[in-house]
Formats: sequence, structure tokens, C-alpha cells
Amino acid sequence: MSLKNQKVFFLDLQTTGAKPPQADILEMAWGQNEQDKITAHILQQENAIPRPIQLLTGISEADLASALAWQQVFEDFHDFIKSADDQKPTVVIHFAQFEKKFLEDIYARLQMECPFEILCTHEIAKRLLPNLPTRGIKGLAGYFGYPSQDLKRASSQVHATGAIWQGLIPLIEEKGFQDLQQIQNWLSEKEKTKRGKYEYPLAKEKRLGLPKKPGIYRMISRWGEVLYVGKATSLRDRVNSYFRGQKNRDSRKLEMLTQVWDLIVTPVETPLEAALLETDEIKRLNPRYNVSLKVGRRSLAFFNHDFTSFNSKADAEHTIGPFPNALTLDSMLRLRKSIQTGQWDENMFFDPFPPEFIHAGFDVFCQRHGFQANTFTNFRSLLAVGLNWYRKIKDEEVIEEDDAGELESTESVLPSFEDLESKLANKGSSLEEIYSDENEEVEEELTPEDMADKFERHFTRAAAAYSRTRKITKLLNAKLEIKPGYFLKIQNGFILDSAMDWAPQKGSWEDHSVETYDRMSVLFSELNKLKN
Repeated sequence: MSLKNQKVFFLDLQTTGAKPPQADILEMAWGQNEQDKITAHILQQENAIPRPIQLLTGISEADLASALAWQQVFEDFHDFIKSADDQKPTVVIHFAQFEKKFLEDIYARLQMECPFEILCTHEIAKRLLPNLPTRGIKGLAGYFGYPSQDLKRASSQVHATGAIWQGLIPLIEEKGFQDLQQIQNWLSEKEKTKRGKYEYPLAKEKRLGLPKKPGIYRMISRWGEVLYVGKATSLRDRVNSYFRGQKNRDSRKLEMLTQVWDLIVTPVETPLEAALLETDEIKRLNPRYNVSLKVGRRSLAFFNHDFTSFNSKADAEHTIGPFPNALTLDSMLRLRKSIQTGQWDENMFFDPFPPEFIHAGFDVFCQRHGFQANTFTNFRSLLAVGLNWYRKIKDEEVIEEDDAGELESTESVLPSFEDLESKLANKGSSLEEIYSDENEEVEEELTPEDMADKFERHFTRAAAAYSRTRKITKLLNAKLEIKPGYFLKIQNGFILDSAMDWAPQKGSWEDHSVETYDRMSVLFSELNKLKN
């Protein structure tokens, strides 16, 4: 009988941490190979769900209202697997060494032996596909043509495990194994297969045949989804750089490359046009492996003339902007309020400091530059000082952009919700990795002089952000000669076709949003590169 027809069950656990007893099972799901139906339950929790786990799974405290006791969930699971013909059924789990720790803990509490055999698809894939860049559940499922969800929910992981099992069966049968026990015996033997050079599903000829021209590239999955959009000065050089080397490779990129079966490229005349096309394509396609330049939960901030209020859209009152978010100027707005009220805000610099320490640092700052505290009674006086300093150093302003669509600039002063999601995504799928913070260096104790330095930096950052908004506003309507006789025309924030007419007009941010902001911000960065 073919392995495809032999009954197996699939199981996945989502947990609140790396291992018991410090962590508990948060969600459990199971299914069977000939059934599409998946059973999934959230389990009751004694402790609050850690914020990183909420972001990874999408399970919030509110979802616990319908949670079940773990004893009931395991009783339902045992009733389900009793339908197996074998005395001890086989449960297929991907990367089972993680689940085993929690299962052992549960069955120790139940004072019973585990009533099923475990078969690990990760261990099978290690032997059958030793040179695949990654064998994590998301990458491996994608390799076999199954699009996993971004959130780590137990039900979607069970579906993915089932897809991996079905994809592995032909490779297992090529080894001559016809039943589950033969696979178990094979896995119990010492592993002989060693990893060699990475083997990618994308045909080598496809990427080596790309033109050495600027443009954008789209990495395509087996099921036709655009996984990633990037820009390049040379399409051939940039795309092939993903496939070079094996040491210290980014785990998230390897996960993506395991799923890439095709490429679609669009050559353009200049790198600047590639950068502009990239940001629009990322918005249009929303590729799962792009992090920056996506809209997500982002919103802009426009302030009124005296910076006492802001709005997410430009209007008759709120004309100063756009800023990437309302927190860009937050430290300086808190400083103004502290000076006005005499109550020093402990959260002025995002991480809390004792108010008296912040006050002492500001006194050092004023003494250092010959300022009086009452000089800064309104926000524009703060901004004026920052702009004076910023103009002196603007030629050294650092604005960098790589070929992976990730923009960095002096506006980045506070990690956002998206930053945290990105950080978690880039850590990989292992909870052990997410919680491995033991080796972080401990910061030395700050002095008032250090706090004065911090004030200087935030003054300059606020000025840089303000200066940037003025410059990108000018770009809303511009005609730029990129090279002799070759013009780039921007009208009302949009790139015109070269044959279209352009007429000068004053730029306005009304009716514009994050898409236009990113386009103008990328244009500003690319122009700085050309100028430099």
C-alpha cells in the first residue's frame, strides 16, 4: 500500500515560550491525511500572553474568553486518534523536537505514556533534501507549493505539515520505504547525509540570463505569488548576489529563496526610476517578504503652525509635514511642555529616566551652549536651534538605501509596531531565538553630560525631519534632468510618462497619503546619492 494511503495524523502546538515550565501551550490543532477538516483550540492560560507571542500568532487576551482547559483539549485529541487501526497511531509533526518537550510535560502531568508514535518531517527533509537552503515549515511548505500564512496559527501549521508530508512521500518511496515503521527505523540510524552547496528551486540559467541594466525584480513562488520585490542597479548582479555563499546567511532570505521558482524583471533606464518603480510595486503587490515601503498600519502626521496639534492628513490648519508618524517630533514636543509646566516628563526619550536626571541634563545642555531655559517657550524656538546646527552638518547627513527596499534616514528615532513585527519575522520561526536575549550587553550608567548629548541629538533629528519634509514637498512637482536630454517629470506626486506634458505648480499634500510620501522620500534619497 502506498504511503499516501496509510493513515497518519498531524499535530501542531503554539506556545507562549521556548520550553516548559516557563511556557505553556497556547493553541493546539490536529487533522488527518484524508480529511480537510482541522480541529483547533486555544487553551486557558494562567499568565498573560507575552506581547511578542501575540504578534507572532495574532492571538490576543480577548481570544482567551473561548479558551478550553488543557485536559479537555487533550481528551478530544485522544478520542480523535482512536480511529486509527494501529494500536499506536502515527502523528506527523514538523520540527517535532520543539513539540516533544511540551508533550512530555503534559503526559507527565497525566501520568501516562504518550499514546502515539511521532514522525518528524523536518528530520526526513534533512536527509532527503540536504542541500535545500532551509527546512523550516514555511520554507519547506512553499517549496512543495503550499502558501503558508504569515501568522503562526496551529491550524495553518497543520495544513502546512500535511502539504510537506505529501511532498516528501514520492522522495521517501524512491528510497524503497513502503510503510511508516521502515521510516522510523531509517530515522533511528545515524545520519550519513552531509550538507553540500545550497540547491535552489530557481533554475540557474534564469538568473544568469538577466540583463545588466537597472530595474526591478519580482521573486515568484511555485503557486504564482509575488514573494518579494526589489530594485537593482544591475539586475543580473543584484539577483545573483542572493545565491552566493553559505556562511552567515540571513534565515528569512533563505526561507524565501527556498520558495522561489521564477523571476519577473522590468528593466528601466536609470537606478532612480528603478527605486521609484519599486516603492509603487511593493504597494500594489504587498509581497509577504518585503518589510519596508509597505503601508500596513502606517499613517503620516501634519502639524499646525505652532505645533500644538496634528492630523493624519493635510488640511487648511495642518500644513506642516508630512512627517512619517506623530512620534517623529515627540521628544521635542515633550521638552516644550516640560519647560512650560516645570514638570519634567520621564518618557521624554522613549525609555523612562528619572525626571530630575532629565532636568539636570537639560541644565548642562543650556550651560554648554549659553542658552536660557525660557528661550524655548515655543516649539519653533526649539526648531530654530536644531536647524542652525543641522545646516552646519547637512553635507554629512547619512541617508542610505540598500537594494532590498529598506529605507533608513535621520527620521528613524522610535521603533514602530511594524519594526517589532519585522524584528520578530527576521528572528525566524524558532521561539528559542526570539527569547535568546541573555547575551545582550548591559548599558553603562548615564551622566548628566550624556543626557545633554542626547538633547543635542534630538534637536538635530527634529530639524533634519523638518528639513526633509520641506524638500520632499518641493519634489511633488518637479522636472529633473537625470542625464543629458533625459528628464524625469513629477506632477502632483506621480511620475509622468516621458511623452506627457509637465507644467510647474505649487506642491500640496492634500489628498495624498503614505504611497506618495514613500515615493517622494525614495526620490529624495536617490537624488542625494546622485548629488554625492
